Amino acid sequence: MRRFPLRTLILMALALVAFIRLYYISHTTRRQAPSSASAPAGQEPMGIDVAPRNPEAGAPTGVQACRTLDRSLEAAIRAPTDPTAFATARQQLAACSEPPVRACELGAALEARTGGDAGTSSLRELLDALCQRCPAAANPCAGQVTRAVMGLGAGRPADPASLRWNLEHAGPGTPLACAEVVRSLLAPAALAVETLTDAQKAVLGQLAPTCARAGQLPANVLNAAVVKGDVPALAPLVQAKPAGGSTALKPSRSVGPPGGEKAFDGQEATGVDLTATPQALRWEKDGALSALFEPPVNQLSELRVRASGPGTLRAVVRTEEDLGLSDPDSKTSFVLPVACRFRGTGQWETCALPVPLLAVEALSVFPEKGKLTLSEVEARGTR
Repeated sequence: MRRFPLRTLILMALALVAFIRLYYISHTTRRQAPSSASAPAGQEPMGIDVAPRNPEAGAPTGVQACRTLDRSLEAAIRAPTDPTAFATARQQLAACSEPPVRACELGAALEARTGGDAGTSSLRELLDALCQRCPAAANPCAGQVTRAVMGLGAGRPADPASLRWNLEHAGPGTPLACAEVVRSLLAPAALAVETLTDAQKAVLGQLAPTCARAGQLPANVLNAAVVKGDVPALAPLVQAKPAGGSTALKPSRSVGPPGGEKAFDGQEATGVDLTATPQALRWEKDGALSALFEPPVNQLSELRVRASGPGTLRAVVRTEEDLGLSDPDSKTSFVLPVACRFRGTGQWETCALPVPLLAVEALSVFPEKGKLTLSEVEARGTR
């Protein structure tokens, strides 16, 4: 057997001792493991917070109020005399700047529970606050006005005072509600042919002032309705005054029988014979003779007529957004008030306009008894 040198045996023994020491130190450290012992001085031990948290705890107050607003409103509707339910709903409404659609939909229930009372009951107060915050498309006050105005056309009754309250408190929904008032009530009030019922006229008289204060009544349609004269409450709403420096307005062309332009040439000695033909395709707009202004006249302020035989002059007032009647040929919309009624005495007759007509694109003549001779029409205004 070969014997190892003493020097080699010593080195092997030292290496074994070093390995045993290293193994002992490393395993002892792992068993101790407390973070406080290994953390440097002056530092807090790090850890992970795994305790469950309330999901609402970090949410803003307004967000919380919006999330529970519908339930609070329902509680107030179920118990309208409960001061606690009312206070909770009022507090959450104050904190919620834009209520969710579900909460806005409860406005109809609030309206129904008030029993038409336009006073200051607690539910009315909640409805007012709700309407001031709900967006136009979901606004309960605006929706109430829109539905009622449309229902009038189908013969459904409506309370004008209640509708006025809703419109006055519609907040962001005011333009939307007034647009329906203009489309369904104001524009028809500016048509020569009677289209509004007494109930519709009464509602228009109640709602128009609120829309006027909000700047939501088109001036050309409003003035045309005032000239038509079926709703007296509209007259005080006109703001514009007649422009100074009016001149004689000459039409660009005429539509009707040959020689029709002679009735607008400024010569009393010339004229044209007209016959009523109600069955004509464009009779409602053009009548027996129509004088067209291209572009439309800015303001028509005075009218004089000399004719033999009674008749009327209708002003064709250009509108936007499909208000009133539609002309498929020109793809334009218009209202059509009677601007002048003349007896046809053969002498000059002056037709006083209570307010100027705006955006007038034509004047059309309608014989009252089948025939008339139109010697001259004098229109004055500003281009």
